Parts: sequence; structure tokens; C-alpha cells
Amino acid sequence: MKTQHPLTPDQIVAYHRDGYLHIPGFFDAAEIAPVQPALRDDPGVGGRLATVHDGSAKTQHDYLGWTRHGDDWLGVTTRLARLVEGAATLIGEPVYHWHSKLVKKPAGKSGQVVRHQDFSGWYQDGCLMPEMLTAIVALTPATRENGCLHMLRGSHKMGRVDRLRDGDAYSNIEPRRLAAMQKRFEDVAVEMAPGDGLFFHGNVVHASFENTSSQDRLLLEFSYNGVSNAPVFENQDHHAFKPMTVMADSALRDGDFDGVFGRTPLCDIDDPRDEGYTIFHREGVPDLN
Repeated sequence: MKTQHPLTPDQIVAYHRDGYLHIPGFFDAAEIAPVQPALRDDPGVGGRLATVHDGSAKTQHDYLGWTRHGDDWLGVTTRLARLVEGAATLIGEPVYHWHSKLVKKPAGKSGQVVRHQDFSGWYQDGCLMPEMLTAIVALTPATRENGCLHMLRGSHKMGRVDRLRDGDAYSNIEPRRLAAMQKRFEDVAVEMAPGDGLFFHGNVVHASFENTSSQDRLLLEFSYNGVSNAPVFENQDHHAFKPMTVMADSALRDGDFDGVFGRTPLCDIDDPRDEGYTIFHREGVPDLN
């Protein structure tokens, strides 16, 4: 399935230079419209939307997670050509779905997510190479006021940065290194309008700060892995290579999906027995080496 929205040579260069690529208007209003009433009618998404503290006890985000994909809106979007082929173009090889999240940064009580890399966590899952990225689609405005993502431009070129444990999380960077990074790399606030897209490298250092607005911030985060880079550790069946049927870019506009949330298996974020539990809770994950 070929995308109707291929990345341009200039966009590819910008991604590899900066570690991220912001694409205004990546999705149109009609494509993301089904999510809003679905969340309004069932804000807890059948009890699967769960609160996770990221980085400190004061940091609260509400997550929905999935590693597999059905034929509802959520599963079809996960497999949409513009996302899958965009990820493959930037990674440089065919990709598969790693895992995805709907992230709500609640108004007035979100706190901040500390600066971190994603790949340092995915390395803990057994992936050898940083041939991984995340593609974000904004469902609401993402602004400085409500806690948009901040990228340290070009920081992906450092390679993997080990995470440090503390009492609340396993995503912190050693303070002296972090201070040096913040002097060397420009801090860019990536403000997004609903429907905007954002690809970012697994090694780019990023964060988000407190939502001081009166409105929740909602993002979809789709993560993809190179087919050759499946994890080598055991107990990673949910992250193993999964074939997927790539959907046409027109699928959402054509209504080629069955409901919004009902047919994609969702993680039980609060259950340690759930295969997706360690995506959100990493206290039992070994130190990096």
C-alpha cells in the first residue's frame, strides 16, 4: 500500500539533522473527529484508561495502551500508510508496530515528564539498535501552556543515554550530563494543532512540562520498530515482529473501520500480569549495561 503523503527529501534531511520532524496538517479534522465523541461518551474507555506517574509522584498522565491492532479506528490508524511508510522511510527499512498509546495530560494536575530518551527503555526490552521511532498525532492543541513536547534538537546524535533509577521512575538522566546537554542542544517547544504529526527518533532527548491550562492535552503516540530489530530478550512476545496489513491513507475518510475502541485489544496498565504492563511500569526492569 503506497502512501498518498510521502515524505519529501527535505523532510527526511530535517529529521536526521534534528531528530524529529513536525508535519502540520498530517491528519484532517474529519479523520480525527471520531475519537472526540468516543472519549466523551466513555472517558475511561471501558476501564482501560489508567493513571501513571512518570518521573515523580507529582506527575500524572492518563494512558491507553495497545500492542496489537484490530479493525476499529484505533487499529486502522495504527496501520495507516502515511504512518507506517513514513516510519520505514525514516528508519531505513520495513517496520512493524512496537506499541502505541493515547496520552492525556490532564489540566491543572499533570506535572512534568522529565527529560529522557525512549530507546534507553526499549534497549531494556532487548532491542539492540535504535532503529525505532514514535509518530505523534495531536488530537487537541499542544501548546507551551498545556505541556507540549520539548525536544533537544540534534541530541539523538549522542547515541543511547542510560537511565537512572530514583524513587518514582527509571527515566532520569545523570544531572551533570543533562546540564551539559541543555547547554549544547537547543530546547525546542513543538507546538501542534489538532491533526498535526510529529515523527521523533528513539534517541532524541525530550520532555513535557506541566499543563497549566484549563483543557486536557491529548496525543496519540504510535511507535514502530525496524523488522530486523525485534527484541532478543524473552518475555517480549507483545513486542515481537507482528505482520500487519497496511491501510490506505483514505481509510479513515472512507469510514473503513468498525467503531473507535472496541476491536483493538487494550493493555491493562494496572495488572502486572498483562503483557503490556512493563511499557508503563519499569520498576522491575534490569539496569542498562
